[in-house]
Amino acid sequence: MDKSQIPALGIDLGGTKICAGLVINHTLTGETRRIPTPQGADNITKALLELIRHFQETNFIMGVGIATAGIVNPETGEVIGSTGNLPGWEGTPIKKLIQSRTALRCHVENDANAAAYGEFHAAHLEDRICTVTVTLGTGIGVGIVLNGKLYRGAHFAAGECGHIKISMDNRRRCTCNLWDCWEAYGSGRGLQATGWKLLEGLSPGQSSLVDKRDNLTTKDILEAAAEGDSVARQALEKWHEHVACGLVSLCHTLDPDAFVITGGMSKFIDYSTLRDMLADRTLPRVSEKLEIHPSILGEAAGMVGAADLVLDAAREAEGAAVL
Repeated sequence: MDKSQIPALGIDLGGTKICAGLVINHTLTGETRRIPTPQGADNITKALLELIRHFQETNFIMGVGIATAGIVNPETGEVIGSTGNLPGWEGTPIKKLIQSRTALRCHVENDANAAAYGEFHAAHLEDRICTVTVTLGTGIGVGIVLNGKLYRGAHFAAGECGHIKISMDNRRRCTCNLWDCWEAYGSGRGLQATGWKLLEGLSPGQSSLVDKRDNLTTKDILEAAAEGDSVARQALEKWHEHVACGLVSLCHTLDPDAFVITGGMSKFIDYSTLRDMLADRTLPRVSEKLEIHPSILGEAAGMVGAADLVLDAAREAEGAAVL
C-alpha cells in the first residue's frame, strides 16, 4: 500500500459546529460531514468518536487531527486555556481519549494554528521564512509559521494576537474582559461596534441604518455599504483601518514574508486598500516585499491543517524508524 495515499481525518471543532473530512496531499478528498456541537466535554468527545467511526467504516485512515478553540498543549493534546465558545472543554485530555478508544495517531491543535498550517501548504509558501495567517471572524485568530514549523510560544499561547492593545482610552471591552484589544475593533463584532458608534445622534434621513441601531448587525452594515449608504461605507473604511492597525504591529514584530487572510469576514476585505494602508503605516523595509494573500482553503483550513500535522508526524516517525 502506498502510504502517501493514505488519508488522515481532519476535524474542526467550533462553538456551533464540528466539521470533518479526509485529507491527502493538503487537499480535502471525498465526503465531509458537519454536525452541531453538543454541550459539555463528555458529549463533545462522544460526537468526535462517532465521526471517526463513521469515516473508518469505509476508509483506512492514518490518524486524526483535531483543530479546536482555546490554548492547546500539542504534546499532551489537552486544552489548557479556556474558550468561552466551548464551556467546560478546558482540561479535557482529548488526545489521550481519542487514542485510547480508537488506537489511531491523534494530534490536537489550536484552531488558528491549524488553519495557518493548512494555508501555508495550500498557498505553496514553503520557501518563506515567516508566514502569518489571520482569521477574521466573530473574533480574531492568528497562526505563525516560522521556517516551516508552527510557532507556539513558551506557553503555547503564541498567536493570541487578537488581544494586542490598539488604544489606550478604554473605549471597548473585549470578550476576554481586557480593554481595546484588536479583536474588539478588527473583528466582525468590531465592525458592528464601529457602526453603532457612528450612528449616534443621526436622523433616519442620514442613514438607512438609524432605525436598526438598537439591533444592528454586521450583515446590516455590509448590505447597506453595498447599497451606497455613506455611514455604512464609513464604518467599513474604519474597519479596514482597524484591521490594518493590528497587522502593522505584527509586521514590526515578526517581519513576515506574507500574510494570509481567512475567516468569515475576509471576503469583505478590499486587498488594494489594505495593502495601501500597510504601506503607509509600516517601515519601508518591512512592507516593500510583503505579500498579502486571500485564503485558499476557506472554511476547510482548520480541517486540512489539522490533518496535515498528523500526516507530517507519521512521515517523521517513519523516517526516524528507518534511521
